[in-house]
Amino acid sequence: MTAVRRRLALVAACPFPSPQGSQVFVGQMAERLAAAGHEVHLLTYGQGTEQCGRGYRHHRIARLPGDDSRRSGPNAVKPLLDAMLARRLVALVREHAIEIVHAHNYEAAMAALVARARTGVRVVYHSHNLMGDELETYFESAPARRLASLAGRLLDRGIPPRADRTIALCQWSAARLRAAGCSEAALTVIPPAVEDEGPLPVRAEDRAALALDAGDFVVGYCGNLDAYQNIPLLVRAVARLASAAPGATTVRLLVATHSVPATFVRLVAEAGLGANLRVVEASGHAEARRALAVSDVVALPRRLGSGYPVKLLNYMSAAKAVVSAGCGSKVLRDGVDGIVVADDDPEALADAIDRCRRDPARCGVLGEQARRRYLESLTWDVVLPQIEGVYAGLREPALDSGRRGS
Repeated sequence: MTAVRRRLALVAACPFPSPQGSQVFVGQMAERLAAAGHEVHLLTYGQGTEQCGRGYRHHRIARLPGDDSRRSGPNAVKPLLDAMLARRLVALVREHAIEIVHAHNYEAAMAALVARARTGVRVVYHSHNLMGDELETYFESAPARRLASLAGRLLDRGIPPRADRTIALCQWSAARLRAAGCSEAALTVIPPAVEDEGPLPVRAEDRAALALDAGDFVVGYCGNLDAYQNIPLLVRAVARLASAAPGATTVRLLVATHSVPATFVRLVAEAGLGANLRVVEASGHAEARRALAVSDVVALPRRLGSGYPVKLLNYMSAAKAVVSAGCGSKVLRDGVDGIVVADDDPEALADAIDRCRRDPARCGVLGEQARRRYLESLTWDVVLPQIEGVYAGLREPALDSGRRGS
């Protein structure tokens, strides 16, 4: 048990529970903090699926008519939801004498800053992304994207620097948070973590259940299909590879996701992927886990940017060989524990996947090395003490120069 027991409120402006990576990360953090002896309250939106975790108290705001916040990005209802979130958080802090609010992403951070202004509670902001490089991806027209990019940069300068402490998931994001105004003393780099579920056995019955033949070479992807994931790169790479593969080999793309947008359906049709695609609508963890198990190699097409995909940790924990665009370079060492290719290059991504197909032994070694890297630095046993260290730092007045007004 931890030496200092704290009263914590974790806030996440999202449905919960949910099979999406960030929600899984937040839920596991709540469980681990509770198991370490802290009093933990988790506040989220009103939607959610699956069963909540153990050891913490989960609070939801009311669900509104027309609320469909399952997908990331802005919508018309979210400003009202966020106002409700802030109001509920203020009441929660007062009712339970919360010492620290640990906010995940921007809307939760804004609610936390409101709570600090009303109650004086300390605020830790966990930066999963920066809006300067993500917000524009939710819009299609050039004018809207430019406006969203500007708004995102203003949010980057307006929210993280005002927290008492900010946690960045990687050095790339930390550098940009410093440029946005976060002081060095108030900023800590801590990678994410996920529970270790171990390597996955490949079972013939799982392949059969997903309409996959024993001889198929399966390229797996688990996660949402929002624009920032850069799914077109993966679809084009697999389409290129499928058309060029030897006659005896069928290359298939297996996508496990909780929601399939119309844009993805159009993309697949335009690429001519057709019968080479399998989609698993993964409403829970078990479906995503089975899809991961049957994949020969797993892909991460996301560009280098502020995000840190939790799915990458799941890939590594499962000892799967990972082929990634630039975002994976935050963790993977090219040729050592994964393969990293340049952003937006479908030919390079297809070639990297094909190298894994042609050399299954090498593919297995990459998976084993990825798991070793995960065990060294990306488990909760490694990460949780670092988060508790941030809480402890809030007691040190010398670091308070990093705090700005609300």
